[in-house]
Amino acid sequence: MNAKMPSRLLLAGLSLACASAVSAGQSLEQIRYALYKDPSANVSGDLRLLSERGDLASKLLLGDVLANTDGASRQEVIALYKEAFADGRGQVPALASLARLLDRTPSLQPGQRDWVAQALTRYPATLDPRNASTTLEVFLVYPQLVPNDQAAQLLALYQQSCLLNCRPELYRAVLAERQGDRQTAAHWYQQAARVDVRAIDRYYRFLGDDQDRAFPAFARTLEAERPALAVDIVHRIGAMLDSINSVQRAELEADRYQRQSSAMGIAQVPPDAAQLAAEKARTEALDAARAEAQRWRESAVERGFVPAMVSKANFMISNPTEHNAEETQALIDQVRAREATRAKALQASFYMVNNWLTLDPQKARTLIDELIASHYPDAELLLAEYYSKGVEDEPDQDKALEIFQAQARAGSTTAWYRMATLHAYGRAICNDPVKAYTYAQVALALGENGARNLIKRLERTLKKDDIERALAARADLLKEATL
Repeated sequence: MNAKMPSRLLLAGLSLACASAVSAGQSLEQIRYALYKDPSANVSGDLRLLSERGDLASKLLLGDVLANTDGASRQEVIALYKEAFADGRGQVPALASLARLLDRTPSLQPGQRDWVAQALTRYPATLDPRNASTTLEVFLVYPQLVPNDQAAQLLALYQQSCLLNCRPELYRAVLAERQGDRQTAAHWYQQAARVDVRAIDRYYRFLGDDQDRAFPAFARTLEAERPALAVDIVHRIGAMLDSINSVQRAELEADRYQRQSSAMGIAQVPPDAAQLAAEKARTEALDAARAEAQRWRESAVERGFVPAMVSKANFMISNPTEHNAEETQALIDQVRAREATRAKALQASFYMVNNWLTLDPQKARTLIDELIASHYPDAELLLAEYYSKGVEDEPDQDKALEIFQAQARAGSTTAWYRMATLHAYGRAICNDPVKAYTYAQVALALGENGARNLIKRLERTLKKDDIERALAARADLLKEATL
């Protein structure tokens, strides 16, 4: 019996060691592996533990995780990046991560310009490809902080020394645009769009007033290359085409509304044959354009890209008369096999669809409560939708707005857009198009590109004075949102 004591002590010691490891949280390597297996894994708690101990790499990763979380505080993310950067003595790539965050949220850029300018002086930009690319990332956001000559020098260094995952095309496009060479810039933007997902939106903006015609034309030139393009690029092109189509449909509906309103007079003049033919041609062109967008999205779905699958599932849930519960559930099951938490959020939305026999308020609320308990970023937004739709009872828009407002204050861009749509079209609420326009403008400024179509639609019906009043309110709200 005594002979067995050492093994028992060893087992007890191992148990204590395991318990200590669990209580201490995962290591940074374990966290990285967990994110590799499930990009939506809830690892922020473990990363916070490591960050609080002063681990700069953990601060950087926590910032990256939160930066891709809709409800996270942007100011917390910015603070984490600055701490990880440690005045140039820590994680230099943290400055690149900060630049990417600022690129996605232009409203934050003025407030961070001076700090970024100082940060550029805190490390040798020509030391290695990592430092060179960090400065080039800043150049994308603040081109005026990096002289063109320096950017060209760093770009040459980057191209000569980079060995893995080298992506100079977007840098070359922005440099050419900065130098005033739009023809060269257009060439490199088109090349960058094939390898860097960020180039999709940048090229769209570069196209200016012609963007809604020129970008779909460019996308058509890529159709033969679609199988070889990275799946996130395929998904983003599809999303951009869908956004353009939504805006154009909003314009068509606004034109139809204006025509019908003008015909409501005493004479009530019906549309003539030419007007009807023109409207029919526009509708057919929009249907064809939507089919193009769907082909891009379906390509990403077929390749198992979860964001595309989630986007498609949300579209099906939002358009229940065009789809059925069985095919939507099958898609959610596919998401569950890859990212269980995101699938649970979709399942909650699925159980809130009034048009399907699968409506189940109790199951929806149970899933939402579980998501809230696990600190899922969009869980509170789901709860607001639960109240807004009146899943269990009558719609409670006051309760929904209360939750949306709290989430907007906490940093959720989606919450601003949801408030906009609620004030524009919500049931059991006095619609307020001026408020809707204000919130949609805030959402767009904070990076919620889906707000564009609502803005376009409202601009066709709002008076000039109302728009000016809304834009003034937008400026005040943006100051609060970006504090």
